Order: sequence, then structure tokens, then C-alpha cells
Amino acid sequence: MNDRIQNTSLLAGLSLLVFTAATFAVSTLLFLVNVQITAANLFIALALTVAFVWFAAKAWFPDNRVLYFGISLAIAAALFFIFLGVSGHFYDLSYDGQTYHQEGILRMVDGWNPFYETLGGTGAPYSIWIDHYAKAGETIAAALYAVTGQIELSKVFNFLLILASFFLSFAALAACLPKKRGLAAIFALLLACNPVSIYQSLSFYVDGQLGSLLISLVALSVLIYLRHNLYLIIAFSLCMMLTINNKFTAIAYVGIMCIGLVAALYITQKYGLLKKMLVAMTASTIIGVVILGFNPYVTNTIKYQNPFYPLAGEDAKDVVAAFTPTSFMTMNRFEEAAVSYFSASEGNSTKRDATTLKPPFTFSMEELQYYGIPDTAIGGFGPLFSGVLVLSLIILLMAFLFNIPRTMVVLGLLVILFASVFINYAAWWARYVPHLWLLPFIIALLGFSFDERKVIRGISWLMVAVLFINVSMVSYSYFQLQSEANRTLKTQLQTLKDSPQPVSAYFSYAFSNKNRMQEYGIEVKELLEEPKCGSKLELKDSGTLVCTQ
Repeated sequence: MNDRIQNTSLLAGLSLLVFTAATFAVSTLLFLVNVQITAANLFIALALTVAFVWFAAKAWFPDNRVLYFGISLAIAAALFFIFLGVSGHFYDLSYDGQTYHQEGILRMVDGWNPFYETLGGTGAPYSIWIDHYAKAGETIAAALYAVTGQIELSKVFNFLLILASFFLSFAALAACLPKKRGLAAIFALLLACNPVSIYQSLSFYVDGQLGSLLISLVALSVLIYLRHNLYLIIAFSLCMMLTINNKFTAIAYVGIMCIGLVAALYITQKYGLLKKMLVAMTASTIIGVVILGFNPYVTNTIKYQNPFYPLAGEDAKDVVAAFTPTSFMTMNRFEEAAVSYFSASEGNSTKRDATTLKPPFTFSMEELQYYGIPDTAIGGFGPLFSGVLVLSLIILLMAFLFNIPRTMVVLGLLVILFASVFINYAAWWARYVPHLWLLPFIIALLGFSFDERKVIRGISWLMVAVLFINVSMVSYSYFQLQSEANRTLKTQLQTLKDSPQPVSAYFSYAFSNKNRMQEYGIEVKELLEEPKCGSKLELKDSGTLVCTQ
């Protein structure tokens, strides 16, 4: 029974991950042959996913393939439609989401092919970011938008990747802890509920997706190490290709994690598997960067001699500097991270001089409001994360006293994790390093490995409890604040819909709101400058001014 639950979880996770990756791959390959995004992209990806799961089901359920193939797809489909409804119920009220992320999605569905066309010079807003950033998140969203005609539904991929990371993590943890399935389920749930993924789930930000993808990649690495087969290697490759097209920094993160898997296979003398994985990793990198990532990596290199333009090379733009506390200017990246995660939570700001250190395990109600936005800058892993770090250190020190060789293995894993985190100079900002969330779970597993030591196991359970409370606080704050803001915006939109048409609107930074208002049935006359009418309505968190008189 346990193996059936574990393998069903694995198939469900693979279904969600492969569907997302296939949607991206199909769309970009069609871009390559100059075919724009249409509704067909999503259905081709769905057919490929069903075929993959059909063949994969035989590997884990040779005697009951049809039954568990159906169960796995049913779970994935049910969750898809449930969270499709959740996504459609909320408007994205984030700054970046309403600006270049949605603008890129709308342009793709309108026929823009980023492989061969640029928006720069056309007057398109935010063209420098849309043209030159990695855009897996926007591409998969555009494919679904082409089917539904409602852009907010496309946020469902945030939830699909959170769910995929849960199912894959449970399968990996259950394989490592065959007699502790309950603990595996708790760990998988908390891992998947990465605070960054949670407080970006109702927006078009992509850092939360990156966190879910990196957790999925780690889970697949564990499964491959323990019991590899062709389907796990294919899924690993697809996850690699999707991840490195999510954000520029993902290439470094994925590369270091691959080095970690290669090192583990080499040290344990699994040379046959090592050769297979080296081939898979090399092919995935080449395909992911050169073919699927033709835009931006190849096009940026051709035009600007740097694949990471405009964040690197001549005239590089530093998108973090303006939001960095001035007190960080004298610190190195390790000190910045330590101060950030041991300080009271704050949102991003261009006027912050210093952060406010606080005792671990404490929080204020004021802090919780900063988890209603998608880019909490200080203390971004939750108000109790500093307490989690303290408990992690205590467990690690105790483990050294009990079993040095076992602890050294975990230290090796932590070195790989820290290398992938601190390669980013902005490791103090949680959304830029969402995989730092793995840290306490690696150490907690070490603590639970000491079956005969009640104290270290007790502290490990305490850390799990604190993690649960931390995630609950972030989740409640985010969804409550988003619900309140959405109620306000929907009331405003209904007022405009009931007003004489058309309404005159100035969109400020959120040009994609033209599409939102049209979807709502509001006729719009766009104003090119802030209106001077007698009575104006500012749409909630949307930078849009509408004349009401």
C-alpha cells in the first residue's frame, strides 16, 4: 500500500510538472518555426503529457497501469480545475505583474514572436524587460490565456508547480523514510509551501515558480539517485530546461545543483548512472539555452554580446541597488543575509536606511502586512524564520556531538545549497533565493535520523512546529490581504461598469489594466496623461486613474 501511495504521488507530480514544461517547450519550438501562440499549444502539451504518464505508469505499476494512470491524471486534472477557479477569482495586484509580465503575455497572444521580433522601438511599455528577460512564466501563461481568454486564470501555473513540488517531494522523502510516511508528508507539505511561492501565487511574479521548480529538481535528484529510470531522467531534463528559462539566475542555481548530484554519484561510485546524467544534463543545458531559450540567451548574445543583458555587460542595470538598505553598503553578502533574516519583516522600499533586528521567535502584527505583497524584502521567509535558523544551528551542533561522519555528509549538502544561494549577491532578499527554504529541512532530516536521541528529535519536532506556524501566518496574511484588496477593486470595477460608457482612464504604469477593464465589460477611452477631471477614482493597487465626472 505504501509503495502505491508513493508512486501515485510521483505520477501525479510528474503529470503537473511535465504538462507545464511541455506547454513551454511546444510554444517555444513553434516560435522557432515562426508560429505564434494559439489555443492548440496547450492541447498539444496535454497530449504529450498524457502519453508520458501512460508509459511512465507501466514502470511503477506494471500490473495496474490503467488504474493508476487514470488515478494520477484524475488527481492532476481535479487540482488543475480547482486552482484554475482560485486563480480566476483574484486579480494580480502586484507592480511587476501588472506591468511587464502581463504586458508580455498579452503581446504573445496578440501574435508577437519574441524569437524574431522586438518590442523596443515600437513604443511598447517595458519593452527592455519583455524583450530581454527569460520568459518561461509568460509563455506558459500565454498558452493558457489563448484558450480561456481570461488572463487571470493563467496564474494557475503557480499552483500547479507548488503541487508538483509537494507530490515529488513526498515521493522522494517517502523513499528516504520508508517507515516514516507521516513525517514525509509533513515535510513535503511544508517544503511546497515555500513562503515566496505562497505570497506570489496570485501574481505573475516568477520567483515563486522558481522556488517550486528548484524543490522539484532536488526531489527528482534524490529519486534518480535512489532508483533511477528513463522517465525520471526525462522529467529531470524537462525540469532543468523549464527552470533555466524562468530567470537568469536559475542557470547558476541549476548548474550548482547538478554539480551536487554529479558529486554524490561519483563519491558513491555509481559511474553508469553518472555517465547517463552527464549526458542528460549537457543535452538539457544546450537545448534549454540555445533552442528553447533562443530568446533571450541567443538573441541577447547576438545583439549585446551578453546572454544576460540588460542585467550584465555594458550599461548593466542593477535592479536591486535602489531597494537595498543603506546600512548594507558596508556588509558582505553573508552579513546582509544574516541581518535580513534576523530582522523584522518589511516590504521593498527605496527609502530604507536600516533594518530592525528582533529576537528570534518573536513577531509583531505590523510585520504580517508585508506578506500581502509578492516581494517582501526583509525577513522574506516568514516572521519566525530567524527562530527556525536558531533551531537549525542547535540541531547541527548536537549532531556533531553524536555522529561526526553523518553530520559531515549533511554539511556537504549544505555547502552545495549555500553555494547556489550566495552566488547571488542579493541573497538577503528571499524572492531572489527561494531555494534557501531547503535549509531547515535538510537539517531536520539529520535530527530525525537519531532514533535513539530524544532531545535532538524533540528539537527537530519543535522546528517542524515553528515552520508550520510560520507558513500558516504567511499564508493567512497573504490570502486575507489579497481578498480585501480584490473586494475593493471589484467594487470599483462594478461601479465603472455601471457608469456611462466609455470611461476615460489614465493607466500610469499598469497598461495591462486596459485588458482587465475590457474583460470586465468596461469601454475605455485611454488618456495619455494624468486627468484633470473634477472627480477621479484610483483603482486599488493598480496605478490607474479613472474620471468619474
